[in-house]
Amino acid sequence: MLDSVDANRLESLWEHQELIEQLRMDLRKVKATGLPTIIEESESPKLMDDLKPWKIDEKFQHEDCMGELHKFYKSYTEMMRKFDILNYQKMYAMGFLQLKDPFQPNPQHKPSTPTLRSLVSENLWLFKHKSRGSDPIKKFINELQGDLEVVYVGQMCLSWEFLHWQYEKALDLWISDPNGIHRYNEVAGEFQQFQVLMQRFIEDEPFQGPRVQSYAKSRCVLRNLLQVPVIREDNMKDKRKTRKKDATNEYVITSEMIVEILEESIGIFWQFIRSDRDCNTLVTNGQKKTPELHNPDDLKLLIDVRKNLQKKEKKLKDILRSENCILRKFRQNKENDSDQVLYFFSQADMKLVNRVLNMSKITKDQLIWCQNKLNRISFVNRKILVEPAFLLFPC
Repeated sequence: MLDSVDANRLESLWEHQELIEQLRMDLRKVKATGLPTIIEESESPKLMDDLKPWKIDEKFQHEDCMGELHKFYKSYTEMMRKFDILNYQKMYAMGFLQLKDPFQPNPQHKPSTPTLRSLVSENLWLFKHKSRGSDPIKKFINELQGDLEVVYVGQMCLSWEFLHWQYEKALDLWISDPNGIHRYNEVAGEFQQFQVLMQRFIEDEPFQGPRVQSYAKSRCVLRNLLQVPVIREDNMKDKRKTRKKDATNEYVITSEMIVEILEESIGIFWQFIRSDRDCNTLVTNGQKKTPELHNPDDLKLLIDVRKNLQKKEKKLKDILRSENCILRKFRQNKENDSDQVLYFFSQADMKLVNRVLNMSKITKDQLIWCQNKLNRISFVNRKILVEPAFLLFPC
């Protein structure tokens, strides 16, 4: 009798242990795929199949994210190319204007047809001597300058928008690749070049004259300046090399490292934005400069956007102690405090809106872009709310 009772107890303990193990397995399944299905013996096999949790295919998640990345990258590069065409046109116009200008130095060396290199290297002369020409020429030069400013501001806004959006996608790629099986060595090198070109531009700026003209000249020569690379996996040939490097413990770039590289790029881009004085609120004689509007009816929209910007800048500054701490908090607390990340990107967006409003001329589409940017940012009980969106700057 006692042996029978002990046997029953032992069997009960085994069943209890099996139940615990089953619960542990179910908990792991919850973390990996979602809530487990409660098995009911009375359910039909077909219905049970319908009730089973969807298994998230990491490969599908990864490919879907990469497809979306390249789709948006195509739109981004098309807009950048439109601004490049405008930049080339205006630079050539300035070059031909310089050839006809009586104040041009060394007129005996005029080439019959100017090359791009000669136009790029000599265009700054126009800005230094624009006041010497006749009124029509001065007006034309001012118009060309305004067009180059649109190119610079437009490409800066486009690249920041894509870089920020791609960073969010890089986080998704990291989540969908927990084992780090995907490799990104090739694009990591492109991001390194992207960082170096921005850093070099910032360092050389004090010796290159006004930023707009310096950027227009540099962009003609260095097409990768401010051109954000798109995340992509190494091709099959590179993957074979990577496997060999893995075997020899050499350095390989995983999805986690790509996130870190993007954060470094964002940090340098933030320096690029902050070093532009026109990205701050500009006041002249106690009043803001009023840009030339393509349509006088847009004045009310301009005033509304400025008021909205001023109000949201004040709210953001009330929350943050200083500008210098934002980037540090972005790097250190991105996992612990998502609000700090939103504060960082919101301030960058506000600075870009400021830069657009400080242009010498502005269109209604550009004002609407500013308005949409600001409308995405809201504050509730000292908490920031940002509606995600991908807003391409209009050309």
